[in-house]
Amino acid sequence: MSISALRKQFEEEILDFAWSQWAQVGLSAHPTRSDTWCIDPEALVLFTVSVARRDPRLMDELLDWMTLNGRLLSLQRLRNLLPRFAVDRALAEAVVAWVAESAPSLRWRKIEPHSLSIGEAQPVFGSDVVSFMAQVDPTFERYGYMRPTAARSDKSREPDLNALVSFGFQLRLLFGPGSRSEVVRVLLTDADGPLDAARIAEDAGYAKRNVSDTLSSLVESRVVKGRWSKNERVFSAYRDKWATLLERGPTASNLPTFMAWVQLLPALEGVYLWFQSEDLDLASDYILGSRARDLVERIAPLLENLGLAPLEEHGTHGPEFVLHFEELVRALLRLIRYA
Repeated sequence: MSISALRKQFEEEILDFAWSQWAQVGLSAHPTRSDTWCIDPEALVLFTVSVARRDPRLMDELLDWMTLNGRLLSLQRLRNLLPRFAVDRALAEAVVAWVAESAPSLRWRKIEPHSLSIGEAQPVFGSDVVSFMAQVDPTFERYGYMRPTAARSDKSREPDLNALVSFGFQLRLLFGPGSRSEVVRVLLTDADGPLDAARIAEDAGYAKRNVSDTLSSLVESRVVKGRWSKNERVFSAYRDKWATLLERGPTASNLPTFMAWVQLLPALEGVYLWFQSEDLDLASDYILGSRARDLVERIAPLLENLGLAPLEEHGTHGPEFVLHFEELVRALLRLIRYA
């Protein structure tokens, strides 16, 4: 497969993936799959804001879903995860501001545009969309972005809490959308435990200190088990009991599977944006290999945490590395095709 054909396949699968994940939790689209993992809504929001710049309808339906279901989201966690993604901060803040203005009951604290570094306004979508704009959306314009006036479709629904993908929302309704619900989500879905506080904090998206405090209170309340392993404390949940409590079945086998979304989605976004920015048809094999290696080096920690070997035994910058890059791209796609 040529690199341009791989780019087309990757872009199509990424957008289909984003649609399919949101459709399963109530966004206006026909669900085409029923995954057994638990989604990470804040990570998925940031990922979607980035990739939906090539799909205006997806962006607008995301705004509609967030407006309806904002009480299930954590604005603090969204901002905690923002540095892990390549999406522009001003665009993410514009999305937050638009949702907050459409649903004042959320009381989300907005960052005023003047405190952001904004230059000349740029289009959210392609230049072809800009040329047909009758009116610019005032909220996005304040944050340095041009797009047609956004309006709610009012087609979104609340997540079905019986679905495995919605498991995190069930916990948020129980504990609130904060560190406690995310810590419990990690402990109940990641079967590789017991886990230390650093590992839990990484996937929960909160500072280690906050997570450690949360874990201590959960252990004290006897719903989580903590023990010492060498010089560090590790934690595990009574997963069978939790499964029964949450009406997920009598054993932990009925709980959703774990996916390291805070590793996978930024990696996918990095590859997606690389494909968007590179003029692949004009680059020589050597230049293409060198640029691909630069990208892989940037996202290598993410790939390694996903169990992929980004640079092992591939020391060249030329055409040979392109083949390795293509295999990495296919491996990433395999991770999201179905769970």
